[in-house]
This record gives sequence, structure tokens and C-alpha cells, in this order.
Amino acid sequence: MPRSGRSTRKYLADTNVYVAAVRRSGRPTPSRRLLEHFLNDPRTGLVGNAWWLEELLRYAEEFRSEAALELAEELAQKVEIIELEERFVAACSELVGRHNPVDVLHAATCLQSEATLISNDPDFDRIRDARAIRVLSITEALRRIRII
Repeated sequence: MPRSGRSTRKYLADTNVYVAAVRRSGRPTPSRRLLEHFLNDPRTGLVGNAWWLEELLRYAEEFRSEAALELAEELAQKVEIIELEERFVAACSELVGRHNPVDVLHAATCLQSEATLISNDPDFDRIRDARAIRVLSITEALRRIRII
């Protein structure tokens, strides 16, 4: 626990947050400010899994931009990679659905690490509505963290 007595808040920023942050090269976006907040706030922890990291780095290559690559590298350095336990994957499988297995893994990462998932992907609506994990849209996260 940090010296302030406040616990670290954990987040998994889905890769759609990263895409929104780097899509408009050269223009600062709210999503970019959100990720920079996560990188610079010592009370904020980022979690991910091996598939999240692979997806992030693949997008960084696709954008072919120095800024996109730098942001991906900074995120990769700060993120805590969670080794998933099968019981968390199984618990999330029913609520996320099997049409995108990586989404199940992202949800399981949040369930296992007690992190908030930030995503605009509607595939997470059922698990959010079931309150198995906390899911915020990018706009909700920006408002709660008081960036907008």
C-alpha cells in the first residue's frame, strides 16, 4: 500500500483504448491522456496478460508511428502481466462468450487481479451487467478519473 494509505487501483485498458489513443497521430486524444495518467500516477496499477501484450505490440507495429511505438513500450514496461488461473477463465467464459477468446482472457485477468476493465467493446456488457467485474467505457473512465 502506498504511503498515503490509499491502495493502488488496478486497471486493464483494453487495446481499443490504445487504438483510440494513437489513431490520430500528432493530435492528443482523451484516450491518450487516460493512458498517460495510468503511466504517471503511482497510485495506479496496470494489469494485462500475455495475449494483451501480444495484441498491443501488434497494433504498435501496424500504426508504424514512433509515438505509437513509444506509448506501447511505456505501457509494456508498467503493466503487471498476470498468469491466469483456469478457474477465472472458466468463470468468465460463460459471461463473455466464446466468439472472441481473448476477451474472455482479459475479463479473467480483471477477475483474478480485482482490476477494472476499460473498454468500449460491447462483448463485455454481459459480464459488466452481472457485476462479475467492473467495466468502464473510455468516457466513463475519463470522467471518474476526472480527465474530462
